[in-house]
Amino acid sequence: MFSSLIGKQSEKRPAPAVSSERPIRSLAKAISWRVTGSIDTMLLSWLFTSDLKIAAAIGLTEVATKMFLYYLHERAWNRIPLGRREKFTQAGGVNELRAVTENT
Repeated sequence: MFSSLIGKQSEKRPAPAVSSERPIRSLAKAISWRVTGSIDTMLLSWLFTSDLKIAAAIGLTEVATKMFLYYLHERAWNRIPLGRREKFTQAGGVNELRAVTENT
């Protein structure tokens, strides 16, 4: 009795979605985050030095290096399965679900 109920419940549940980012998304996130971070860095630099030129130089220098590092960080994390859900598909026309590995 309970096994038939469990089987019916698992059939009704939708398959978990896969969260995989393409490189362009990682690049867009890197740019938007660096703009935010650079504004913060420039404001803090200006606050500490009272020199707008030095603050701008610090902010513009770190934007390139940190954007590149963030992009690499995002791409590396995209390969790590920690906290991700697997994608499931129908196996052979029956209601049995099996995990599928996707290469991005």
